[in-house]
Amino acid sequence: MRSGRNAGSGRSGRPGGGRLRPDARPRAVFCSAACRSRQWRRDRRLRKRVAAELSGIGLAKCPVCGATWVVGVDRRSNAVYCSRRCVMRA
Repeated sequence: MRSGRNAGSGRSGRPGGGRLRPDARPRAVFCSAACRSRQWRRDRRLRKRVAAELSGIGLAKCPVCGATWVVGVDRRSNAVYCSRRCVMRA
């Protein structure tokens, strides 16, 4: 266990676990702007997924294999098939 002046220099960022810079603010959460943006996009996709699944109208089903996905989150909003494999089989 480290103690003393350098104890806080090994802090980790939230989502990716990347190391924060030694000169980062005490309340810093992300190691970089790219990391913060990545987390924001991940959270936005999760919110869209939850809203679509709760409403029940955002689910689509592949006519070939029967796989289901969330429209507009996992695939395009006008997608008919779940993968290229199913497109080729159809």
